[in-house]
This record gives sequence, structure tokens and C-alpha cells, in this order.
Amino acid sequence: MRRFEHKTVLVTGAAMGIGAATARRLASEGASAIVADCNEEAAQQKVSEIQGSGGEAWFQHVDLANPSSIEEMGRQVRERVPCLHGLVNNAGILRTASIAETGDSDWEPQITVNLRAPALCTKVLLPLLRKGPGHIVNLSSEGAFIAHENRWVYTASKAGVLALTRNMAREVVGYGMRANTVAPGWTVTEMHFLHSDDPAAKKAELERVQRTESVIPRLARPEEIAAVIAFLLSDDASYMTASIVHVDGGRVTS
Repeated sequence: MRRFEHKTVLVTGAAMGIGAATARRLASEGASAIVADCNEEAAQQKVSEIQGSGGEAWFQHVDLANPSSIEEMGRQVRERVPCLHGLVNNAGILRTASIAETGDSDWEPQITVNLRAPALCTKVLLPLLRKGPGHIVNLSSEGAFIAHENRWVYTASKAGVLALTRNMAREVVGYGMRANTVAPGWTVTEMHFLHSDDPAAKKAELERVQRTESVIPRLARPEEIAAVIAFLLSDDASYMTASIVHVDGGRVTS
């Protein structure tokens, strides 16, 4: 299946986790994947992996907490490609704190990266996306629908993504573009195991977790989320826009 032959798609936060899996999936289907991240070492490693598998990819530096860096990303991408056929606003950060403990150091980075950055990335890349036309997938979370202790800032930012996407969809439809949201459940990514004392052991532990509150009683794999993102970017989803797709093993609806 080569749904993205001769197409270029930019994925933010593509050095690790769902973003990396998405870049790999798109490249495997013929896309030129732009691996956008601030972690150059990890991102270049993903680019090398994709190229080593016969795919096409290149690294694009961006610091999503810095509007000037996002503007510079847009300028550099415009110099390299005439148009974009997709944008995946995947990057996100999580900081936990109770209501009583929350301060500006919790609010500012999570709202900036999780909510403002998708809006700014879409804005600066819109001229290229209009020429594609390029479709947009924004990443929300099951947390936008289910209460979690000590994550109220994170879940608020991810709930904001839902409204952001609906408004995007309304504005870009005239350009032949679509915008949708994917809301993953708990996924085995570096966010949850990279900073543990033994990352490999922690990852293996998460892959064995039995999540009884979900219909499918386990955690998601990044590749499973990436498959749905690829679908939404493809022409197979030509009549889907402003939609929310839950990829959570039935957690939200159970």
C-alpha cells in the first residue's frame, strides 16, 4: 500500500514515540517524512532508520515552545519543498501536579507545547498545505474525556485541541483540506519509560500491563496509533473532517 507516493508530510515530535512511529509508517507508504523535533540526535537516528529501510525522510529542527523557532521552521521547509500534503501535530508534554501544587511552571509549558504549538505550526505551514492540499491530524488524548488525578493542566490542554481542530476543519475546507483529531489511550512510549532507572525493563513492564478498564485490556503500541493517523491523512478518509477518533482499546466508551 503506497498511499503517500510523491507526497511530503511533516510530523512534530517525531524523534520518539507516536511521532516516530507515524513518520516510519508514512515513509513506508511512500511519503517523504519530515521529522520535526528539538532533539536532533534522536531525530537523526529515526531519519537514518527510515532511510535504511528504503524510505525517504529528513530532519527539521523546531523548538515548539518558541514561536520564533516555529516561524523559522516554516521558512526552512518552504525553501525545501513546494507544498505539503499533511501535517501531524503530535508533540506533547506531560507534567503532573495536584490543583494545590500547580504553578506557572506547570501551566506555561503544557499549554504552550500541547495547544499553542499546533495552532502556530498550522499557521506558518498553511501556505504549503493549501498547495498540497495537505490534511491535518492533531493529537489529543483520552484524558480530554476521562478525569485523571494530578493531570488537570495536561487534560485541559488536550481538550483544547478538540476545539482547535473543529475550527481548523471549518476554515480549511475551502482549500480542499481536512482536519481531524486522534485521541490515543495510554501508549507505550518514551514519555512513560525513558527516564526510569532501567528504560528497557520499564518498557517491557508496560507492555505486560493488563488495563482492565479498557475493552482491550492492554496498553497501545505507537504503531497502532500511527496506522490511524495515516488513514486520516489518506484519501481513504476523504469524507472525514472535524472528527475525533478514539484509539484507546475502548477505554472512553467502556
